[in-house]
Amino acid sequence: MKNFVVFLSATLVLTPFLFADAQTVKEDTVLSRSQKMPENTANSIDRNVPIFSGDKNVRDSDTLNVSGVAGYEDTIITETKSYRETRKKFSQSSRTFDVLWRSEQTNWDNFIFRYNRVESVFLGLGTEKKYYWDGEKVWNAYGSIGWGFKSHTWRSNLGLVRQFALLSDEGSGIIELGAEGYTLTDTKDQWIISQNENTASALLIHEDFRNYFERKGFTIHTAYYLKHDYWKGELTLAYLADSYDSLANKTDWALFGGNKKFRANPAIDPGKMRSVMLSGGISTVTKTSRAQEGWSLFGSAEFAKKNWGSEFEFYQYIFDLRRFQPLGRYENFNVRVRVGTASGALPPQKEYELGGLGTMNAFPFKSDIGNRMMLVNMEFILNGNVLDDLNFWPTWIFQHVNIILTSDAGFTRTARPCAGAAQAFGGMKLNEFQHNFGIALGNRTGSYRIGFAWRTDRPAPVQFLLRFNRPF
Repeated sequence: MKNFVVFLSATLVLTPFLFADAQTVKEDTVLSRSQKMPENTANSIDRNVPIFSGDKNVRDSDTLNVSGVAGYEDTIITETKSYRETRKKFSQSSRTFDVLWRSEQTNWDNFIFRYNRVESVFLGLGTEKKYYWDGEKVWNAYGSIGWGFKSHTWRSNLGLVRQFALLSDEGSGIIELGAEGYTLTDTKDQWIISQNENTASALLIHEDFRNYFERKGFTIHTAYYLKHDYWKGELTLAYLADSYDSLANKTDWALFGGNKKFRANPAIDPGKMRSVMLSGGISTVTKTSRAQEGWSLFGSAEFAKKNWGSEFEFYQYIFDLRRFQPLGRYENFNVRVRVGTASGALPPQKEYELGGLGTMNAFPFKSDIGNRMMLVNMEFILNGNVLDDLNFWPTWIFQHVNIILTSDAGFTRTARPCAGAAQAFGGMKLNEFQHNFGIALGNRTGSYRIGFAWRTDRPAPVQFLLRFNRPF
């Protein structure tokens, strides 16, 4: 049964790509239709049509009145409003670089607010880095500063970059050199849950879905950013000089949640880390009024060596591929494949963790840990308006509601430190994947959702899900 479930999930991945071209409704379609004018109205409409003739007696500027001419057809050209209109009006600024792998820093108008179990309330001010695609400015400073009310610690960062704008007819590019210093309450869980959603969860329902550690140091980097009309790209090379330390819980309060208690924040391996990171990505993702569309591909490789002054030595590789595929007016199919591997001894703050919210929703939170990982998340989104032919169906409500079917499958492995990064994936079998299905109701874009998920490997309690950000 489990093999069949995993096979079915794999089939779901391939099916949309085989038929996508035939089923996808094109954007901004221009429709043309011919209408014969009714006899009783044809004479009341005056049509002055310019004449273009080779006859010298007829001037090009002359017009011909065709009102009431038999056989005259009025052609109406109508440009329909796309049902997947690009949501450019929601973009924050032309100085941004809006890609899925960029993490957030500030919340609202340079104000920082977060709540978690290692700081309690954290308040601060910050300025995001800007990208001057037009070359208006060449120097750009950014940073933040704030205070944790229970950790009694200031956290801050300050960065300065020199940007060289590259302008062309096809798009804009930036070559960048920069440095940043910081003392942070950091986490590796940005890809699982956003800061705002985690703050709401910790404050309202007594659940903190991130693990934290202290990271102090500086980074020097060079980068190349590219932005065209329909795709964006990035390539970054950075040197990181960091010091890591563990953080302990400082609060156990929430507005609701009964007798719940926050999980203990896990300890890490403290020490100095000196590493070089190469990362890059390409994105064609476009936000529309109904959902995201396009491809996103991102990868990173980090190399830490003791002969660089580091107390750790490892090579780590992460690969993240996402596809947001519209199948028609009412359907979307989305998939994420995330793979991680390494060689050497990964410290706990770099290990891979699966299970629970954002990864495999029906499993215990971070129950599967290793130095090898593979995760596949899929969702099929069907708009409630698909049933609008039913006279009794409340279309005015369900045109804004989606039915969402989800499937999550993944596994981790632990290989010896001497094993190569490509090793320990050999002999992979379908029954190694842990798997769950889910169903939810969500808003039109699929970001807000409420639903359930259940395991397929053995009987277990159904897990309740409530999200107000997209899971990927």
